[in-house]
Amino acid sequence: MSYFLDEMRKASHARLEAARNVASLEIQRRRAEGFTPHDLEDGFHVFAEVKPVSPAEGDLGQDGFAQLAESYVSGGASALSVLTEPTRFGGSLELLEELAARVTVPVMRKDFILDPYQVWEGRAHGASGVLAIARMLDDEMLDAVVAAARDAELFVLLEAFDRDDLDRIGDRELDPGVLVGVNSRDLDTLEIRRSAHADLFEHVPEGCVTIAESGIETPEQVRELREIGYEGVLVGTSLMRSADPGSAVAAMVAAGEGDDE
Repeated sequence: MSYFLDEMRKASHARLEAARNVASLEIQRRRAEGFTPHDLEDGFHVFAEVKPVSPAEGDLGQDGFAQLAESYVSGGASALSVLTEPTRFGGSLELLEELAARVTVPVMRKDFILDPYQVWEGRAHGASGVLAIARMLDDEMLDAVVAAARDAELFVLLEAFDRDDLDRIGDRELDPGVLVGVNSRDLDTLEIRRSAHADLFEHVPEGCVTIAESGIETPEQVRELREIGYEGVLVGTSLMRSADPGSAVAAMVAAGEGDDE
């Protein structure tokens, strides 16, 4: 495991233990009953991300996150991805809850999930889905996290960085609510590997809805990814830096659906 993921694992574990000392899993499950998750609609998915800080690029210069989220939705984003990791990404569960209350599309908790507790914690704060990094979880815990998402009626985006990750995901019997994310970032350098999306797509388990992640900046890239076979994209930094994020999302949605051709 890379130094970065190891750092994130330790930070996530500390937050997990602190949360358990405040509220048990049963309390989180009861809290979650007050929120009804939104389903992902069919079609090409544009996950527009709210990410206060990028470990690779620093502060992304946004405040007004509620307004940003609403502009994403007005541009046609099918879902929001909201960082809840505080130490390197500036996110929080409070931000997740605030934005989930403002929009009518699914909001995904993006964090370094280690335990089913964090799935229910996400739903209790308004999440309709969670991201889980496959290589951070052993086989038993990976299955447990997926099962918790199913029980919580949340979708789960299983994130892979290389062929080994995809092979592990492919060894499992996946529910329809499981999506596979292919991330092009090098976890040692945090740089983008431009060929990764094309190189890894042929190793994606058959029948999975597949989302391309990281390094996506233009509608042209979205069109290319759709032509490869991806059924969605997760876009963060380029939208956070955009002067008109709603229009930027709309252009990516059009490219993903083939309406710009």
